[in-house]
Amino acid sequence: MTAEQSLLDLISIQMGCIYLSDLKLLTDTQRALLAHKLEFLTPREEDLDQWNDVLVYLANVPPETSAHGAKTHLIQHLLHPSGRQRESTK
Repeated sequence: MTAEQSLLDLISIQMGCIYLSDLKLLTDTQRALLAHKLEFLTPREEDLDQWNDVLVYLANVPPETSAHGAKTHLIQHLLHPSGRQRESTK
């Protein structure tokens, strides 16, 4: 029997993070890559809690009322994080 992994865990694995907390340390390029990967996922309403877990964890914002809304807000945050200085592109 295998336990089902959370969306947050799957994203962490997909991004090559050893620890879940490493997701908060992604570079701007990695954040853009994650946003691009998320665009291809179709959020199901029964997964609302999962999408909100990722949104709250990475964006530190209140949860959304729909899975699609959580996905959209998450992608916007990944591409345009507010209150954070942009990294140099050297």
